[in-house]
Amino acid sequence: MLIPSGPGEDGKHLYAILTNPCQNASCLLVTVTSIKEGRFFDPACRIEPGEHEFITKPSYVEYRMSRILRCEQITKCVDGWYFTPKPAVSDDLINRMRQGVVDSNFTAKLVLKYLEDNKDR
Repeated sequence: MLIPSGPGEDGKHLYAILTNPCQNASCLLVTVTSIKEGRFFDPACRIEPGEHEFITKPSYVEYRMSRILRCEQITKCVDGWYFTPKPAVSDDLINRMRQGVVDSNFTAKLVLKYLEDNKDR
């Protein structure tokens, strides 16, 4: 889904939900951003144009911006047109994104623990 988060298409970035709801009714989300010429990017999960309909430039998952959000908040924001739903990413890409949570040097410990505790959901 597209979530307002600063510069980008209308100030929104593509976020993917990596987990089903946990026992606290929350999910882990990661954001995708385009690779900029001459700027560092986290290589843990690179995404090529066409791997998702929204991705038109070489991109990567920016794990330092990962979020854990309550499902109620996600639903409320989608229903209120604040978050814009997009088609799901492929199973292959979800698996690469999940692996990147572990591989990235920029993933917060809280996010690592959350994924470990909820990876089978």
